[in-house]
Amino acid sequence: MLWLYILLGIVAAFLIASFIIVTLMFRGALGRKPESGKSSVDTASLMPAFAPFREQIKRDKEWYFAQPRRTLSIRSHDGLTLYADVLEAENAVATVLLMHGYRGTGASDFSMVLPFYHKHHINIVCPDQRACGRSEGKYITLGVKERYDCRKWLDVINREFGSELPIIMDGVSMGASTVLMTTALDMPKNVKGVIADCGFTSPWEVVCSVLKATNSIPVFPFAHFARPISHLLAHFGLKEATTIDAMKTCKVPIFFAHGKKDRFVPYEMSVENHAACVSDKEFFTVDEAEHGMCFLLEQEEYEKRILAFFKKCFNFSESTGKYV
Repeated sequence: MLWLYILLGIVAAFLIASFIIVTLMFRGALGRKPESGKSSVDTASLMPAFAPFREQIKRDKEWYFAQPRRTLSIRSHDGLTLYADVLEAENAVATVLLMHGYRGTGASDFSMVLPFYHKHHINIVCPDQRACGRSEGKYITLGVKERYDCRKWLDVINREFGSELPIIMDGVSMGASTVLMTTALDMPKNVKGVIADCGFTSPWEVVCSVLKATNSIPVFPFAHFARPISHLLAHFGLKEATTIDAMKTCKVPIFFAHGKKDRFVPYEMSVENHAACVSDKEFFTVDEAEHGMCFLLEQEEYEKRILAFFKKCFNFSESTGKYV
């Protein structure tokens, strides 16, 4: 019997050690960090791909910060104060709500698209997602709670600009999953379309995917331990919400984009989202694009596709920049 007790002791020690390790990993991965505000695509593995665009990204961010912006805030459903920057356009024809990615900011993740929207007379609303930037929160929840925050920002936009002005939700990476999940909620009627660039299908799937990509951390038991820990620490479930379920009831047009060389969020996840979407949809892919790089590599074509998407969503006139 001694061998049985020894075996049970080893198993118990392994489980306890695994639980502690996963708890520390969870806090490190999703817990708030003082430096939160870097681009969601600024990871060591992807930085070389962004090198040719650093100067343009820098110029566009400097342009944005030089514009006359103002700050708005909301109180989230769970009591957090969340902040957003607003850049109003002259004779605005629409408003775009930009939801950034994992540990990002709107200025970083959307730097090169900000001048494009402003040029075409579109108001820009850039929230800092919970646990990022100026917004409160201890943990990122990978879209699960962020979808309710996104929904609240829609009401704020209508309060600020009126409910007749069209709204487009635009998200990248985790922000793309956030806006897709938001479509399952009761949205204002003036939300006319969604742009979802390199979004994942669910928190659970992206956690498993990232673990597999490391080649050093087994999905079992670590991902499975993360499920109760997410409830315990951050009060959300990794399987609580999926973009697939949201797409099955979606009523607004969706513009999907994803690079085929994405090593962070697999390209196949957008393929699944697109396949599940029951509303009007289109899919823009770039063969050589890594995570969040479709716009950078094919800026002219991306802009062309987006303008065509706007025309479809709310009768946007490209020649005049007007809503007709």
